[in-house]
Amino acid sequence: MAAQSQSLSQQQQLSLRLSPQQMRFGRLLEMSAPEFEEALGIAVDENPALEIVSDPAAEAVPKDDEGHDFTESSDDLQRADYGSDDDVPYYRTNISNRSADDVTYQPDVADNSAAIPTLERQVDELDLPEDLRELALFAAASLDNNGYLTRTPQTLADDMAMSLGIDPDTAQMAKAIEIIRSLEPAGIGARDLRDCLLLQLARLTPSQAVSDATDIINKEFYLFANRKFKKVRTDLHLEESRFEEAIKVIKSLNPKPAVELENTEDDRMRHISPDFIIDTDTDGAVNVSMAGRLPELAVEESFRRHKSSDSATETFIKARRNEAEEFIGMARRRQDTLMAVMNAIVKLQPEYFMTYDRASLRPMVLRQVAEASGINLSVVSRATAGKYALTPRGMVELKSLFSESVSDDSDVSVYKIEHALRRLVDGEDKTAPLSDDAITAELAAEGLKIARRTVAKYRERLGIQPARLRKIE
Repeated sequence: MAAQSQSLSQQQQLSLRLSPQQMRFGRLLEMSAPEFEEALGIAVDENPALEIVSDPAAEAVPKDDEGHDFTESSDDLQRADYGSDDDVPYYRTNISNRSADDVTYQPDVADNSAAIPTLERQVDELDLPEDLRELALFAAASLDNNGYLTRTPQTLADDMAMSLGIDPDTAQMAKAIEIIRSLEPAGIGARDLRDCLLLQLARLTPSQAVSDATDIINKEFYLFANRKFKKVRTDLHLEESRFEEAIKVIKSLNPKPAVELENTEDDRMRHISPDFIIDTDTDGAVNVSMAGRLPELAVEESFRRHKSSDSATETFIKARRNEAEEFIGMARRRQDTLMAVMNAIVKLQPEYFMTYDRASLRPMVLRQVAEASGINLSVVSRATAGKYALTPRGMVELKSLFSESVSDDSDVSVYKIEHALRRLVDGEDKTAPLSDDAITAELAAEGLKIARRTVAKYRERLGIQPARLRKIE
């Protein structure tokens, strides 16, 4: 019989644990302006020790000559100039701050902003362990505008470690990605177009047409994408009728599943309210302010002064008072943090905030904002997530202001390269479109020296086809 023994060993492990207060502050910081206003209202309703002493928004309502609240809108004022609605000219009722052919003033918002809440609800319905739920939500937030997840489990894990201070296991991150890929609509979380189509085909009711469509995408995707249909049929030994049925199935698939998620959201979810207001004065100075001023909060007087001999009552009063003081402190800290982060971004992007031209954006990552503001990297990540600024040129998502440089030794942003590439392709001779080599040479002539493979990468990212497929006979 083998001898049994016991041993005792010690092991050191470095890990990050957030206090409940830090977690609550993190959640408040991540909230958009409307979400924070709602959270503030709930806090005031639920805690009798917390009160609003004065509300700047209410005090800002102007008065008319008789002392009543002046609430007429700009449309009301315009209509007051005419005897009836029938007298109002068409241009008055359809006024806009931009011309029909002016794209500069279009709101600059993320195309998939409405998709994230839908995915979050699906994740919550799965009843996952909290750590896996956090990984899945991070993966969902990393989808691109088409609903694709092009990052590897390792790069996502690295991003999460840098931005949130959480170092997940790569295998767990891979499991979280598979959870996203299992959500609705089919195709969400795909690595690329081919993977997206295969994910959708896998969920269809089995049939000969579905099987043939799967073979086409799985085995002959690149020939199919280049419309080499005869070669595809020959390689797969498909009769014309079977091939046409398979094509019908493929055409029924959605290459951009995130768009389907956007269309399922109601108008309330699609409405975006700014967190910041940015304007430029006559001297060219850029001014930053919060879109909604924080009302003056205070601990209700009776909770500040009340003393009770009853221990249960005293415990209740003290707990509510502490909760109120904590919320007031976090609300003020949230306001200060957001302003510090936004001011740092403005300082790092001076040219952009003078012209609002995306091509003028400099390479900027979260670490630079953290260094410029003196705020922790994970806090900066939370402060910029889902936040928008209202500028003289429309709404801008803070996330859209971040980009890496095209190379380690370059100060040229991805946006500048994409803008120049799009301009060259739009202005090319369509009977002799520019090859990737020709585009590379044109960019170099403009002082934008990048490799041909980089040109190909950004061309594909913009959805621009290769020269041979852009050619018009």
